[in-house]
Amino acid sequence: MKGFVDLHCHWIAAIDDGAPTPAVGVEMLSRLKAIGFDRVVATPHMRPGLFDNDKAALEAAFEKMQPHLSGRSDLPDVDLSSEHYFDDTIYARLLSGDALPYPGGRAVLLEFYDIEFLPNVDKMLFEIRRRQLLPVIAHPERYPSIWRSPDQLERLVDAGVAALLDTAALVGKYGERPKRCAESLLEEGLYQAACSDAHRPPDVDAVEEGMRIIERKYGKEELDLLFREGPKQILAGRSQD
Repeated sequence: MKGFVDLHCHWIAAIDDGAPTPAVGVEMLSRLKAIGFDRVVATPHMRPGLFDNDKAALEAAFEKMQPHLSGRSDLPDVDLSSEHYFDDTIYARLLSGDALPYPGGRAVLLEFYDIEFLPNVDKMLFEIRRRQLLPVIAHPERYPSIWRSPDQLERLVDAGVAALLDTAALVGKYGERPKRCAESLLEEGLYQAACSDAHRPPDVDAVEEGMRIIERKYGKEELDLLFREGPKQILAGRSQD
């Protein structure tokens, strides 16, 4: 199958913990194209204190990669966004327009704390939605707070937030607990879309294996929903029906 859209990938070189060089980033893109992704959105980290990237720095890094992609027929179309670490600093950027939403400006990718969500997360996400931005939660299966209380994610999805599966979790890339959580959330229909979250070329192999698991258990329709229709809905700013 072709025409898939990857909403979460770290292929831009030397800007975070993703591709260390342009050649590695290009190889990641080539491998993603080979397994059906015709569009890949770069989502380098914006995380103060660890990856101190702002909008201008990420835009410059994206432009710096373009000569390495030019003339390559084996690569997908590319776009730029960011994986926003949801703390007070990034929240202020989101409200002021200094963040990097998805192409089209209708949705934004958010990464949360490993241990707990912020106490006032519901109010903060509501304020983001008031600005006509769909909040997209990156890899919820990797958060211990979701392991303990999956109903937290169900509540947020019911309130109009999108959840994005890191496909490699299904093959145990992050351990047994995230794997079991991903399986459970998938069974419950809480994911609106799935992504690669690839940082290195071998990650694409795990994504391909995870895609085979989805197709085997749920069929090609589910694969199409998670990798084509779901991402299109998110880019249009529409939450799960």
